[in-house]
Amino acid sequence: MSNALTELQTIERWPAGRVLFREGDQPKGIYFLLSGQIDLIFSARNGYAKPLRVAEPGQILGLSAIVSQRNHDYSATTRSACEIGFVDCKQFLDHVDHRPSVWFNVLQLLSEDVNACYDCIRSITAAR
Repeated sequence: MSNALTELQTIERWPAGRVLFREGDQPKGIYFLLSGQIDLIFSARNGYAKPLRVAEPGQILGLSAIVSQRNHDYSATTRSACEIGFVDCKQFLDHVDHRPSVWFNVLQLLSEDVNACYDCIRSITAAR
């Protein structure tokens, strides 16, 4: 996204099975997955937890919740040991507000998420 965001992030190592955030939680910031894998899970209408996808290194989590100012739409739990960068919500918003060109990168990332959702829907409907 931006080199300045890389400078803002704190990096931590998380063990397998640790919850980054739960569906319905208010977002605290954005997470950069540097290594490892994270399970993304949502609650279906019947109340059962359903896998959404597995996040891989290079992906950013929590971005849509911050931009939309909504609670998280899914839960994120480390599948394996992970190295994760974190930027606090306020730091992130202050950073992008002072650098309008970064907003275009944010839009690109959110667009990729929307397209990934379309691909999932296509897969589901093709399987029926």
